[in-house]
Amino acid sequence: MKRIVICMTGFLIMAQGVAAGNGDGGYAGAFLRMGIGARAKAMGDAFSAIPEDAFSGIYNPALLPHLPGRQAAVSFAFLPLDRKLDYVGYAQPLQPKRGDDGEKAPMRAGFAVAWIHAGVDGIDGRDLAGNHTRDYSFSENAFYLSFALSPHEKFALGVSGKVLYSRMPDIQSDNSALTSSGFGLDVGAYFTPFTDLHLGVVLRDNMSRYTWNTEKVWERGTSVTDKFPRVMRAAVAYRTPLRWLLVSGEVEESKEQNPRYHFGAEAALPQIGALRLGLDAGHLTFGLGFGFKVLGTDMGLNYAYVAPDEAPGADHIFSWHFGF
Repeated sequence: MKRIVICMTGFLIMAQGVAAGNGDGGYAGAFLRMGIGARAKAMGDAFSAIPEDAFSGIYNPALLPHLPGRQAAVSFAFLPLDRKLDYVGYAQPLQPKRGDDGEKAPMRAGFAVAWIHAGVDGIDGRDLAGNHTRDYSFSENAFYLSFALSPHEKFALGVSGKVLYSRMPDIQSDNSALTSSGFGLDVGAYFTPFTDLHLGVVLRDNMSRYTWNTEKVWERGTSVTDKFPRVMRAAVAYRTPLRWLLVSGEVEESKEQNPRYHFGAEAALPQIGALRLGLDAGHLTFGLGFGFKVLGTDMGLNYAYVAPDEAPGADHIFSWHFGF
């Protein structure tokens, strides 16, 4: 418990040649390193330099001033072993208009709020004789507040503060829940030297940790701290001269885990939809997206499929967003 598209295909073949192997052990806060949103996951989780939707704030808070407009989004992930990973969030840029007297407008900014929830129910509890006792559950939550400033039209800095909360019901000797809370920071930068070239760097999970008090769980319980791995991601995204084609790539590093590589490509035609392919740390990904208007509001539905590796099944992610 505690414990279309030839160019896209060619891009993925080249990317797979430099993909790192898996085999890392488990560390606290894994749900925050799984990736959020069907569009991002379909593009191999390479999304830290793409300032185009509400999920951008989770990947890199510095992207927020460059979003195209206000947007709310939800996402649901159906994972093997009855796990779930959900997201609800809102993001918007703050772009003051230039005054009538010709004075220089204040710098652009952006903010976002979000909630990520992960969990699993129906964990089969058994005693030392192997008899079923009860079903257990486990959940983790992260509540984000993000803000960014863009002192120059080509550059931005952002920070995300997140409150962490984890809960295991009915696990202590008095049948109460074992809980833990914490706080962490993500810090990011975004730079676009040319109109269609985007660069991003983000340092995630600074100070993130859980602290557990297990005195009511074990006979000799004590206080235990689980630190989240601090992860750095460097990203690049490029809107090709074929305006319908977007490609992206990222490298992810931490002291606790092997380097991971992420690559993605998206072919999008406004009147048809979007087709996406990716390579997410060695896992092939695929996705579709459709945009439409309802009562004058732009909306979009996206789906992502992440091929299984060691896991007993594939991941299926659905996202819905709307702008206003």
